[in-house]
Amino acid sequence: MIPSQYKTICRSFRHLVASVALVIGTSFTGILATSLALCGTASASILTTDPSLPPNKGGYFTSKVTYALPGPLVIEISDILHFGFTNIIRLPLGLDEREIFDSTVTGKLSVNGNPQGLVELTGSVETIVFGKIGNATGTFLTEMLQLDLAGGGIMVRESPTLASLGETTITDLGGGTYRIDSFFDIFTELSLDNGTTWIPSSSVERVELIPEPTSLALLAIGLVLSGWSKKRNRV
Repeated sequence: MIPSQYKTICRSFRHLVASVALVIGTSFTGILATSLALCGTASASILTTDPSLPPNKGGYFTSKVTYALPGPLVIEISDILHFGFTNIIRLPLGLDEREIFDSTVTGKLSVNGNPQGLVELTGSVETIVFGKIGNATGTFLTEMLQLDLAGGGIMVRESPTLASLGETTITDLGGGTYRIDSFFDIFTELSLDNGTTWIPSSSVERVELIPEPTSLALLAIGLVLSGWSKKRNRV
């Protein structure tokens, strides 16, 4: 069993790897795989002063989603970050909270293994948090009910037939600070013809909440450049 202090270090390292990849355009696949192997699959989290959902900071990250089309044609989107939750509407449904909001997704697109550059998709999301009404903190089962994104000539939606379930834990750390741990296991579909036909993803993908990528990435880049500089000086 990994001690709690090491789990925190490992979690932060995974966040650094994910964030720097988004900024400098590299996947750091080997490093990320090593960090996962060493640290296990501890859930990701953010710190915030607002326990409302969706989180007011950070974003949901996953390493890649693959779509296999006839041809054969394999489309892959990697280093995916889902963030920028705006125009939030929260509606009570009994004890549950329905959340409707706009969002942005960024990632790196490849076709049959050939990089096609960065892609940005925007659109609406609808989620439900079970048992959230009247509870600022606790562990809540969640479900993504709808995801409709478009950009760069492609469209992505949440599967209309498969449930994309998740879990969110909100912990009061005192002093007006909360920790939010959250993930979703999402089934998505891709369209290249403006929604006429849809291709399901090859597997369910887990997206995990991570801190703001910009600040972490700047720190990670600094660490990378510092290490590269020290290596050069030793040569």
